[in-house]
Amino acid sequence: MRPWSTTETVFFSRLYEKHGNNWKLISETLGRAPKECHDKHLELNPGFRRPRNFPPRP
Repeated sequence: MRPWSTTETVFFSRLYEKHGNNWKLISETLGRAPKECHDKHLELNPGFRRPRNFPPRP
């Protein structure tokens, strides 16, 4: 796995803004594996939490 360049990281961020978490599409555009893109997203957004569908607490 090669390191991410600054240019590639900026491009990744723009692709994520446009396509959301479509890692397959983003990875094909960047020439990386979908897992690499997902991991990069988590690296750039360390507080990211997937929304959960739990009922609200009373």
